[in-house]
Amino acid sequence: MIKTTLAALLVSVSLAGVAAPAAAAQWSLSGDDEISDSERYLEDAALTLRAQGYDVQSVEDWGRYVRAFVILEDGREAMQLFHGDTLQPVSAVN
Repeated sequence: MIKTTLAALLVSVSLAGVAAPAAAAQWSLSGDDEISDSERYLEDAALTLRAQGYDVQSVEDWGRYVRAFVILEDGREAMQLFHGDTLQPVSAVN
């Protein structure tokens, strides 16, 4: 039991270190009424990506890209990058 708790704590701490930079704008399913232009753009980006068939959980401003956390068909969560101006997926051969 203690090993399981310690392992869960270690994973939580590790994931916190992988989080996006504090200054990055982020949108998630929070439902806030007052949002900035940046947050509105990210909300629109999330809606557009959903219309394209992605199961978007959250999106972040990532420089010239939009970083989205999506649920894959097999149920796993994955991070995907999209071009900020077109919301087309970033390929490995750009």
